[in-house]
Amino acid sequence: MDSPSERKLVVLYGSQTGYAEDAARRIGHEAWRRHYAVQVAAMDHVERSLVFEAEAAAIVFVCSTTGQGDPPDNMRRFWRFLLRKTIPHDALRGKRVAVFGLGDSSYSGFNFAAKRLFRRLVQLGAEPLVPRGDGDDQHYLGVDGALDPWLQDLWTELGRLHPLPRPIVPESVVPPPSADVALDGYIEMHGLGAPPEPPLTVAATLTESERITAQDHFQDVRRLRFEADDAVEWIPGDCAVLRPCNQARDVDAFLAAAGWTALADRRLRISGETVAAWVPRTTTLRWLGTYYFDIGGVPRRSFFEMLRHFARTAAERERLCEFASTAGQDDLLAYCMRPRRTFTETLRDFRHTAPLPLEYAFDLVPPVAERSFSISSARGAVDLTVAVVAYKTVMRDARRGVCSTWLAQLKPGERVRMRFARGTMRPPPDPLTPAIMVGPGTGIAAFMAFMHQRCALAQSPNYLFFGCRSEHKDFYYRSALERWRAAGSLHLFCAFSRDDPEKKAYVQHRIREQGALVWSLLDGRRACVYVSGNANKMPQDVRAAFVDVVAAHGARSADDAAEYVRAMERDGRYQEECWY
Repeated sequence: MDSPSERKLVVLYGSQTGYAEDAARRIGHEAWRRHYAVQVAAMDHVERSLVFEAEAAAIVFVCSTTGQGDPPDNMRRFWRFLLRKTIPHDALRGKRVAVFGLGDSSYSGFNFAAKRLFRRLVQLGAEPLVPRGDGDDQHYLGVDGALDPWLQDLWTELGRLHPLPRPIVPESVVPPPSADVALDGYIEMHGLGAPPEPPLTVAATLTESERITAQDHFQDVRRLRFEADDAVEWIPGDCAVLRPCNQARDVDAFLAAAGWTALADRRLRISGETVAAWVPRTTTLRWLGTYYFDIGGVPRRSFFEMLRHFARTAAERERLCEFASTAGQDDLLAYCMRPRRTFTETLRDFRHTAPLPLEYAFDLVPPVAERSFSISSARGAVDLTVAVVAYKTVMRDARRGVCSTWLAQLKPGERVRMRFARGTMRPPPDPLTPAIMVGPGTGIAAFMAFMHQRCALAQSPNYLFFGCRSEHKDFYYRSALERWRAAGSLHLFCAFSRDDPEKKAYVQHRIREQGALVWSLLDGRRACVYVSGNANKMPQDVRAAFVDVVAAHGARSADDAAEYVRAMERDGRYQEECWY
């Protein structure tokens, strides 16, 4: 019979947008069905020595990649700890590990964080149970296309080392809740209660909210200025990180869909290590709906895996089981992902699951994720450039960004909490090194901070390729950019994609047009290139433009030109910060 330690499994994740956490929790549920005592946590939320001291059958790592092959925010401290030179080379000898990465193979930094983590664990003497798994969004089943067979191999190997003491728990059995949640008698709490104060955050007051697009433009883009209560420091390229609040009407709709309206203001008592420390242990469902639950998010597979246990009709249970299965992922994509159907809308569709059991509240709805915004100022007040997200799908109501909608409705004088995080871009260390900045749309945000600092310190030359739809509708920060250009501090190249219907122009076209200049800066003066903006197609198109410039003006083959740009990236001279 296995010892208690041999039936323990530790699952640690690094997740930027929630997908890696979702996969980790799925692994945790499957481990429970195989009679393991499971601990699931973010890498930065456990004692870092746990990896070296844990007595467990295995430690499973699940992580995504962000930025330019960087680890997610909630594993960065853990990763820096693992890189310490003082750690003995055999510190993990005797430890069995497994690593699964989530990424997108269309990006050059595909699963870099998982690859580096796997390599470092092996360097420290850990024994891989199975080969590293690489989940790929490009697979027709998404990351599940790799995760399902990888998990099968993991359970097979663990079963060989530690045979099951009893048969696998059937999928029809609901796992125990991860937190203790119960009503505290019939006591009602009056008022919403104080907003949360997560660690490492500072309070800040909104002092300005200025629309920087024309009033008749389809999109509202704001410059928001905040004054922090405490002295804070950041450098150009850094980000302000905020956790949004849900709007009262959306909270009411969610509570109704979950069958919790009558309980919304009743006092709850909460306990459990899986609940964030900043969540009050005495609170209400209304507070949780406002400040904690991601009610406007799109449910993932694990939600349906849990919700199926609470269906009260055979038809709903069958449909939920289909969405929870590997074979049903195409249907789930069409039902949830493509139309961006929210938790609230999904619960309305499966109305016979309400009222949801309170004790499973934290297992059903994940916490709302923090959002990062490049800081547009270099010192003093914190300026953010925020596009208010709103778009139509097949759903009746327009889809709205939770954080941008919340920020847009704030009035001067209102308070928020924010923390500061290192971004992926850094200005050139040598003030005489030319900076080539490519920032279409709100990608210009970080470059405003670059320019404020470089102009204040008389650092040049600076080149900006800016793109938007119309010169007269969404030319962000036009007056400041033109003032810097007139002063000789900035060389500005603009592309307005909708002003000439016959010939759409994008930033990559301007880069090619200025190919001789760009090549002279890259080759003759070792310029640094910075690319920021939407991650959909822009980064690949811009990279292709630089490769074309190197090939055409540097007299190189296409392969050699691509390698030249990759070498720039390795040297820190080609940096990207892009987002979806």
